[in-house]
Amino acid sequence: MILENTEKDGVSYLTITNGAGLSLTLSNLGAAIYEIRYFGAPMNIAEHDKKAWQTSTAYFGKSVGRIAGRIAGGVLHYQGRDYQLDVNEGANTLHGGKAGFSFLPFKMDVVHLGDAVACDFYLTSKAGAMGFPGEVSLRVRYLVKNEEASFSILYDAKVSEATPLNFTSHTYFNLGGEETIEAQRLWIDADRIETYGPALIPLGFVPAPPCLDFRTAKAVGKDINDPSLQQSRALGYDHCFAFANNNGKNPVLRLESVKYGLEISTSLPAVQIYSDNYPRFGALLNDGLSERQHSGLAIEPVYLPDDFASMTAVPGTNKHNWIAYHFYAKER
Repeated sequence: MILENTEKDGVSYLTITNGAGLSLTLSNLGAAIYEIRYFGAPMNIAEHDKKAWQTSTAYFGKSVGRIAGRIAGGVLHYQGRDYQLDVNEGANTLHGGKAGFSFLPFKMDVVHLGDAVACDFYLTSKAGAMGFPGEVSLRVRYLVKNEEASFSILYDAKVSEATPLNFTSHTYFNLGGEETIEAQRLWIDADRIETYGPALIPLGFVPAPPCLDFRTAKAVGKDINDPSLQQSRALGYDHCFAFANNNGKNPVLRLESVKYGLEISTSLPAVQIYSDNYPRFGALLNDGLSERQHSGLAIEPVYLPDDFASMTAVPGTNKHNWIAYHFYAKER
């Protein structure tokens, strides 16, 4: 395994390259994924300009928290109390607020574990930060094995009082660096989708209509402009899908381009899919192309929106979740 450390504008980056063709570049800012390459081919997108990437509200590859997703009016209704949160998207709170975990520096540490390397990121969020209850001590671990084209993210948190936590990785995938992800085929083992009100505030789950049913793999772009889609005002997909049969062992999502594939498994019960609907047109990406609408597909395993009971972490226990990513080349 080859490890390379670099620094840019006061932010640290670590590139881990293993013996199976996988290269993963991580950053202490937002405990983030900056770049994934497989046998040299790009697997994700982010701004090429790292300074722009650091402050981007597109959340390219960043760890999201305390709570991924939108909270209406910036008010967290939790265990009989209302907590006024920081608002950063109109009147609502998105992904933890304007000083959410995506924009904070984490302490970084590298641990060698036999044939694997773990890159650990640590952050303590004080009680009341962005309006949330309880102090949170979080470790985000990226685990890379030498002989597998795979990596895992493990989230472990301890809290001072009961508080809801919903961490995820906001990585945008584009397998092989195609102009858009519209031709790439997506399969999701999900039979229900979230419905939304104005400003994409979640309203509740319903059976997936045909245009949002990916239980049979289809091109991402096949129904992305379907006029019946609720997300039409969002110019593409921005939906939460509830997994139908997630046993924590088998993949629950698969994305394939002409040459490459990605399978994801997770401990979490749902996934948010966002199709880069509001790009920074013309911005140079780290795959060498300029960003356009649907340049990448953000795949964010999460708890169901507003299911604060499932999100709850309590003192004296470890709140643990994980996401695993496996890449493969179709011609190999």
